[in-house]
Amino acid sequence: MSDTRRYSPLSVVLHWGVAVLIFVMMTLGFMMAAAPTDAIEDYVQDIHISLGFFVFLIVVWRIGIRLVEGFPPANPDPKPIRLMAKVTHLAILVLLTVQVITGPMYLFTENECVDVFGWFAICLPLESLSSVHELMETIHVVTGLYILPVLIGLHLLGAIRHYFVHRN
Repeated sequence: MSDTRRYSPLSVVLHWGVAVLIFVMMTLGFMMAAAPTDAIEDYVQDIHISLGFFVFLIVVWRIGIRLVEGFPPANPDPKPIRLMAKVTHLAILVLLTVQVITGPMYLFTENECVDVFGWFAICLPLESLSSVHELMETIHVVTGLYILPVLIGLHLLGAIRHYFVHRN
């Protein structure tokens, strides 16, 4: 593969940083959903919320880099494959953005703060929007536990295809 088709080193680092964090965040999300006690669920949720702050920073940074750098030229795949790859990439970026918005909004609409490992807290008094609290939770949970795993699975299948079939 020529260098003109490659992502910048910064983009690669951000991609893998987000990938690791998203794997951890999704694991924590599944752990919260299956927690046998409220105490365990609360403990896992505290870690999920704290890490979510860093996911927010990296996702915003990554989207900014992508807007500045653009995407490398598409691989010479058939048009339907290229379209599926483009839609999958875009959907993942959009839904990660949805996640980093709905997670904090879920807290803020109940007058709760985003507490980052006890180091500092971000509080927005949005309890006047409590009518959207349940909606924020539903969007966050459904996207994180059902939709993103499918899209990430498609992304992984595409990566495996490129690595083993196309050797690129």
